[in-house]
Amino acid sequence: MIIKVKDIVSILEKKYPKNNAENWDNVGLLVGKLNQEVRKIQFSIDATENAIENAVKNGVDMIITHHPMIFKPIKSVTTMDILGKKIIKLIENKKSLYAMHTNLDSSKGGLNDYILHLLDVKESKIIDVNETDNEVGIGRIYTLSEKVTLEKYAEFIKKKLKIKNIRVICENKEKSIRKIALINGSGMSYWRKVKSLGADLFITGDVGYHEALDAKEAGINIFDIGHFESENCFVELLSKELEKIGVEIIVFNDGPVFETY
Repeated sequence: MIIKVKDIVSILEKKYPKNNAENWDNVGLLVGKLNQEVRKIQFSIDATENAIENAVKNGVDMIITHHPMIFKPIKSVTTMDILGKKIIKLIENKKSLYAMHTNLDSSKGGLNDYILHLLDVKESKIIDVNETDNEVGIGRIYTLSEKVTLEKYAEFIKKKLKIKNIRVICENKEKSIRKIALINGSGMSYWRKVKSLGADLFITGDVGYHEALDAKEAGINIFDIGHFESENCFVELLSKELEKIGVEIIVFNDGPVFETY
């Protein structure tokens, strides 16, 4: 059976439609041809130069990333800047590039829901519901069956999500929590909404100093689990969708960007 880019796109967009993405996002096929044959797929969080080079060396036909390589309109494509060099390299080597970002995050059964699955959460509600589909939206909020201390839940998070370190913003790590909000990636713009929903703890990434201070003074606890670390499991989620059709899958990540010593 010959698998083409359009077949992969059809599988992914049936479950995670492009129109589930945020208006500012840029998802879908960014570089390539729909009729290109696909034997091998590479999953990468970002389409870095190293990720593209790895795809070339390993005979990959299609790269699927979480973060879109192209966000804004492009005025030129040349080797004088990094983005242009990457686009040219993909085209010259006949590599297709497909991005699944906030449509994957927001969709039912998408990345937020998959993280909750890893955390053994059975029921949750959407934090910011999509205007056209009440089963789609940014973030999830859930309630534990019983209270637990911040310290114990931090250890639980690290174990379940395979994270070495997390940053904790709180007044007292021995404080008990029960209602928890989660937004993978960078979700601190939602901390006030999360607080208004009664969450004791907000789990996200990319937390800046001033927003952390504001949230702490407002009385909401924060776990910053890292942007890369909170989304790296997208590989596990999507691999399950594509392994069924027989394409070979490899994983390459040029990250995380931040390292702890």
